[in-house]
Amino acid sequence: MYKIGFVGFGNMGGTMLRALLKARAIPQDDLVVFTRTREKLKSLVTAYPKVKVARSISDLGSKCKRVFICTGTGEVKAVLTELNACLHAHVITIAGTLEMKCLESIYKGRITKIMPTMIYEVGEGVTLVCHNSKVLPVDKEFIRSAFGKIGSVKEIREEQFDLAADLTSCAPAFYSAILKNLVQVARKRGDFKEDELNKLVLPTFYGTAKLLLKTRADYAGLISRVATKGGISEEGVKVLDKELPKTFDELFNVTLGKREKTKKQMREQYGLE
Repeated sequence: MYKIGFVGFGNMGGTMLRALLKARAIPQDDLVVFTRTREKLKSLVTAYPKVKVARSISDLGSKCKRVFICTGTGEVKAVLTELNACLHAHVITIAGTLEMKCLESIYKGRITKIMPTMIYEVGEGVTLVCHNSKVLPVDKEFIRSAFGKIGSVKEIREEQFDLAADLTSCAPAFYSAILKNLVQVARKRGDFKEDELNKLVLPTFYGTAKLLLKTRADYAGLISRVATKGGISEEGVKVLDKELPKTFDELFNVTLGKREKTKKQMREQYGLE
């Protein structure tokens, strides 16, 4: 029986796989997993005893109709090369900065690139998706259906991947950094412990996002409702409007620049530059 394979079980791949299993988006008895460090799989197979552990990458490839490659970007070429000899499957990779032309130089079949998110753990988040021209409608439906059970799915063009990844996959780290700095500065201004401040900040942050989503309000509209003219909130918003564009411009310069550097290194690794 053909199955669904996962190669690699790091932070992102492990979070994604556990979320898919928890949501029953992939039946556990359809799953074959391989990782070089087999000890990592102990808790997974304890929780899901019907999951099969492959002896090797080629063993996994021979059994599977779909294979998720969840290794580091630099390891994908070696994995795909090993799979290529035995694989006639739909390949899905989470290596967002690895361009489709690099993957297609090794594997001539159906390839999908996805960008997962750590907030699958709470049943939220956006999965970014792009396909090569050989991917079949049934493959696209599999991705939409499976990842639709653990969040939302957004199909985009490959050239949109970098910026969109900053706004989805990377964003939990960015938002956490913003909130961390807000709390740290607030501690200097008042007699609060950090956990007390978190109990003020986190529900408010969560509620603001929920309000924007549920009411489909725009940012300016919500700001105007809270920051009344001549009031205290309005003065705070003026400071943020002045300072934050420069901060986020610098952030995107750094992250997008890093992605371009990685792409160049990968093109060199695949002999395309």
